[in-house]
Amino acid sequence: MLLIDLLSYMKLQIMAAHKEDYQLIPAQLICFLSSAITLIQAIIIGGHVADVLIKFTDALFITGTTLLSVKLARDGDEMPAAGFILLAIGWGVLFASTDFMNQKVGVHIVSSAFYFVFPAMILMTFYKKFKLWLRILLILNIVPFQVSMALEIANPESEHILYWSYTNILFMHIVSIIWSIFFFIQHKKEKKQTE
Repeated sequence: MLLIDLLSYMKLQIMAAHKEDYQLIPAQLICFLSSAITLIQAIIIGGHVADVLIKFTDALFITGTTLLSVKLARDGDEMPAAGFILLAIGWGVLFASTDFMNQKVGVHIVSSAFYFVFPAMILMTFYKKFKLWLRILLILNIVPFQVSMALEIANPESEHILYWSYTNILFMHIVSIIWSIFFFIQHKKEKKQTE
């Protein structure tokens, strides 16, 4: 009797976790898409409004990575969950750096955020359900960030660091849309199988 109760409880917990995915998975997709769209608007508009939009973009990106870390941790995928947490931390550094972009220290703060990208992308490749091409994309995503860091070490005064940083951020948004769509499609397939 105790075993049956335990199994019933476990089944309810699994169903509850998947029930939460009905909100979480679409929410992460909305966050990443909205983040990218808001970034594009900021680039087009420019000026002080762009500064506000970039903060909003960063907040949406951090929210999306946090939502995915919750899902992965709940599903028992701790390594990739830790990768998404590290990415959220790094993006928090980017969020803070926007207040200092007109100062000399701003470039260094932006570069500091990139130190989190390397371990984040490596940990995210441990997600078993990612296809090989997506894992390769995550590894390739490290390269532009490493170039930025090398440029900063070679010449901390160079303006090229900012241009590389913007390129890195745009590439990260593209990759985030790809993985968010992957999670959404995976969720839809799992939902069909349980119905």
